[in-house]
Amino acid sequence: MAGIIANQALIMLLLNLTGILAYRLKIITRDGGRQLSNLVLEIVTPVLVVHAYMDVEYDTRLVYNLLWTFGLAAVSYILTIFGAMVLLRKKEGRETAIERFSAIYSNCGFMGIPLARALFGAEGVLYVTAFLTIFFLFSWTHGIMMLTGKRDGQALLKVLRSPTVIGIGVGLVLFFTQLKLPSVLSETMNFIADLNTPLAMIASGISVAQANLLGALRNARVYWVSACKLLLLPLLTMALCLCCPFISLEVRVVVLLLAAAPSAAMCTLQCQKLGLHDVYASQIFAMTTLLSMGTMPLAVKLFTTLADMLV
Repeated sequence: MAGIIANQALIMLLLNLTGILAYRLKIITRDGGRQLSNLVLEIVTPVLVVHAYMDVEYDTRLVYNLLWTFGLAAVSYILTIFGAMVLLRKKEGRETAIERFSAIYSNCGFMGIPLARALFGAEGVLYVTAFLTIFFLFSWTHGIMMLTGKRDGQALLKVLRSPTVIGIGVGLVLFFTQLKLPSVLSETMNFIADLNTPLAMIASGISVAQANLLGALRNARVYWVSACKLLLLPLLTMALCLCCPFISLEVRVVVLLLAAAPSAAMCTLQCQKLGLHDVYASQIFAMTTLLSMGTMPLAVKLFTTLADMLV
């Protein structure tokens, strides 16, 4: 399993480098990168989610696994939030809110969907959708309030209006009713869904190319935040998953993978919107994205080894 992830991570790294090269050669601009990200988030990912629900037969086991994924994801975020508060202390001159947001919230859609799909096919994508629902709920409420220091009463409405959450709702209806769409529509959706991995990774590479990587390499604090995001905090999720042997291994691996994914690009976008230190956020994003190619397979290998020992 770790070998599959390592192979997939290498492919994703090469796709990332394609995005970096495209930006450096001025084939695509900063605005073009944002438009590409919007295409993935607003169209490709929702279509992929709906198609994943269409691609599996109704099974009580899957329903139970979806419910367990919701529960594990929620508890994982609660543990991670408290862990980030302990590891990333407030101090004068530090961008603590940005560091904590980057350490808690991962790029689970861009990174998680390709990996889960490579490991478990459409079933893996189903579990990612459950995790994404919890991600949206926490990041748009707790995450935004942490960055702004203010309560946002409209946050939940923003979550419910997001294309991915709408896609999850449509997919659930199709899954439970087992309605079949016309073959032409289904095949079209399949083509769009196949765009997710290459477009998401190229868009991620374009974002990495815009970061000041040299500045990140000289900033020891970026390394500490990256270690928290990719190694220390995922250990909390790993411990949680090891304590739940009654939950299927597929669900636990997907939850751990998504928890161990690099920092969410959402942090940089929100910092730009709110007038915060977006350069620092982009440095953390870039560093964690590159390092995660090695740390994510390591996390899964350690988990599966320990899980086998505890059987």
